[in-house]
Amino acid sequence: MKVSIDEIKFIKDLYPRFELDNETVNTYRNAIDKLPPITISKNKILIDGYHRLTAYRLEGRKEIEAEIFDSENEDEIFMEAIKANTKHGKQLSIKEKRNLAKILYKKMVSLNGALKTKNKEIAEILSVSEGSISNWLRKEIEQQNEIEAQEILELYLNCYSQQEIAEMKGVSQVTVKNKLNKAIISFFKNKETYNLISNPQFYNAWQTFSLNKKQLKFPGQLPYDLVENIIYYFTDDPVIEPNLKLSKVVDPMAGSGVVRDVCRNLYRRYLLYDIEPKREDIPIEKNDILKGFPERARGADLVFLDPPYYNLMDNDYPDNEFTESYESFKESMGIVFDNCKEILKRNGKIALILKPMNEKLFDGEWLDMSFDCANIAIKKGYKIIKRISAPLSTQQFNASDVERAKKSKKLLNIHRDIIIFEKI
Repeated sequence: MKVSIDEIKFIKDLYPRFELDNETVNTYRNAIDKLPPITISKNKILIDGYHRLTAYRLEGRKEIEAEIFDSENEDEIFMEAIKANTKHGKQLSIKEKRNLAKILYKKMVSLNGALKTKNKEIAEILSVSEGSISNWLRKEIEQQNEIEAQEILELYLNCYSQQEIAEMKGVSQVTVKNKLNKAIISFFKNKETYNLISNPQFYNAWQTFSLNKKQLKFPGQLPYDLVENIIYYFTDDPVIEPNLKLSKVVDPMAGSGVVRDVCRNLYRRYLLYDIEPKREDIPIEKNDILKGFPERARGADLVFLDPPYYNLMDNDYPDNEFTESYESFKESMGIVFDNCKEILKRNGKIALILKPMNEKLFDGEWLDMSFDCANIAIKKGYKIIKRISAPLSTQQFNASDVERAKKSKKLLNIHRDIIIFEKI
């Protein structure tokens, strides 16, 4: 039966996967009309098919074919979700199965229960050997400590305070502090390697970056290496002594979450917002930058700003003031600079990515977004500290575009600016 996508509920605690696999979603999008139905409960909780559901959403579909699991019981939904994800589609990873084995064990066995019997049952559910289950559960306490430390680190990187984390995890604040320090000290052991980011740029004219295959295809998606260089150069490295201090990055137009991926790898704290979030497996909060920021965003070291340009009017973008006209774009940018100023620390920075362009591919007025936005920012109390050329790939143009350009003596535009502003 067909079900409205908006009605389907994704409850992370009832779903066995950790995160989305971008490559799988991209593959499914290319075969969108050949995918099997997803499975949902009677109360429309997703049981199986998160990658398919995400593919449908990104393709702008409103309905999806679904089979109904005849239950509303959360334990039954969880068990059915595990069974479904071990039988077909994108298979559960060993890491996911290991984590699920511990969850299932806690659900299925009491303190005096028979471990061997439960091992066999869990092994059948997860489609692994009893030996694997025995090995995983033998190290349960050690692994649970590692998982808890990683969860604490993830929460801290997502800008929760140590006290908030202690309350959420049911541990002392001292425990939280110790686990964070241990994780970051371990991270610093290989400091030399850490400083060598994947593709460092040494001049203010950067190479043409491409999306890597692990990135989710997304409207306006930025290459990971480009984002990594911006955050690496314009935020501070982690500090442990005398107190733990990590730079805080705010992304008000988070899209697919590439800023989060970079921040996690470079140990920067992050907050992600979007007017219409597309992912539920990572913490992107719904927020309109033109109406300001949540209180939690205050104290930002860097605002990563990649706004939609005024002439991006296709169906991939929600209606917004940025895309109505060039005048509305500039007015919106003025509001953005004001709102960013409210949350930035003194000397905090904005990394603004812009593409000056003609109104149309070959015709129309030249719109120097970089020049205009720079003037707006200066009037709002910022100064420019760096301007970087980060050209787009020529592959965005097809052969007919190039031929038309040659015949009409027009230059195709691959220019893109990164302007770094500092709050005065």
